[in-house]
Amino acid sequence: MSPCPYCQCPEVYVAKVEDGMCCVACPRCSMGGPVSVDGDEQEAVHAWNSLCRKLCRNCRQVYIRRIIELRRRLQQEGKSV
Repeated sequence: MSPCPYCQCPEVYVAKVEDGMCCVACPRCSMGGPVSVDGDEQEAVHAWNSLCRKLCRNCRQVYIRRIIELRRRLQQEGKSV
């Protein structure tokens, strides 16, 4: 499976969700989906691997927030940024 498109975590897994459905989920950032409504794990993995990996406007905003958060944390620890 491809790593998470938002946080690049390689430890994604197939999760069972309500009513027998499943999806691929990320343990680091909680990203999940798309959902396979019939519980077909291969379909869920294929849909996950087909997700956009480009930096669209929404993704850029997520990364900018993470960079700001990381910079703040490093400054609190007294490390140069």
